[in-house]
Parts: sequence; C-alpha cells; structure tokens
Amino acid sequence: MPLLSFISANWQKALPALSAIGVAAWIALFRHDPLSERALFAALLVIYFLHQIEEHLWPGGFRQFADAHIFHSGNDDWPVNMGGVALVNVGFVWLPMALAIAFPGALRWVGLAWVGLTLINALTHIAPAIKLRMYNPGLVTGIVLFLPFTIFVLAHEVGRGALTGADVGLIALLGILLHLPVAALFVIPFLRRRWASA
Repeated sequence: MPLLSFISANWQKALPALSAIGVAAWIALFRHDPLSERALFAALLVIYFLHQIEEHLWPGGFRQFADAHIFHSGNDDWPVNMGGVALVNVGFVWLPMALAIAFPGALRWVGLAWVGLTLINALTHIAPAIKLRMYNPGLVTGIVLFLPFTIFVLAHEVGRGALTGADVGLIALLGILLHLPVAALFVIPFLRRRWASA
C-alpha cells in the first residue's frame, strides 16, 4: 500500500497513543508554567487529538455523517473522503499547531489563529446538531473541551494584557476564514459533479 494511502486509512489509529504521549509531555514540560502561550498551544493540540478520536475513531463516523446529512451524496466516501479527512486533520491541524508550539514567539499568531479555528469548529458541530436534532461525531468534545478551553485561553490572554478585544475579534474572524479552504476542499468537487450532471 502506498504511504499516502496507508496514512489516509490509518492516521486516526495513532490518536490514543498521541493523546497519552501529549498529556505526558505536557505535564513534563509545562507543569511549572501551565499558562504560557506555548503550554496553551500544546494543550490545544492534545485536546484536538481527543476531539479527533470522537470524530474518526470512537464512536467515529464524522466522514460518513457529513456525506449523508450535510451533502446527501449517497456515498460514504464522497465528497468528504478518507484522503481529504487525513489531509485536513494531519496537515491542517497537527502541523500548524506543532509549529506554533515549537516557535511560539515567531508563530504566535498561527497558534492564536488555530485557537480561533478550534472555537469556530465547536460551533460547526453545534449548529448542525441543533438544525438536524441529532448527534454528530465531534459534538461532545466540541462542547465539553473546545468551547471552554478556547474561551478560557482568550479570556486569560485578554486578562494579562496580551490580547485586546480587537485581537479577539480578529482571532474569531481568522477561525472562520481558516474553515473556508477546508470547506472548499469538499464543496467544490461536490458542486462541480452536481453541475456536470445537471
């Protein structure tokens, strides 16, 4: 099996181990300075691992949910497919957040933008749950972890004078904007096929 195909099919299986390693590393590295921005970015990555477990491992099924209830495509692997899901979750979440943790000074706004992305991600789980009146994979961690943690981070940073109200607004806007390429990855092929068959 080619490497990319293997990663697409199996990346989520690493999440429990990554979560455990992440918690242990966070305790070892940040227990004496838990509220530094680097510590907060690292905690956000671990929280994201837990969110991804709910979405894609246990109970899993986010891809299938989106294809069935958002796109009504009749195909469990289109337009939200395994390759696209792996690309978004590994390349668009793990990589930028890891870089922000490694370089919290130079890439501070990358970390803050992904705080915004995480806040908006919670809302993107809540909105369809309200509209459809049903559970979607990622909803519980979106409510229980994403919302309180991102609000805490923003409130803490404002409280210590590291962010202004305008900065918080910009972070929320960045969170919205960062969802656009993710949505386009799936929406554009869906619309192209629908238009072609019209």
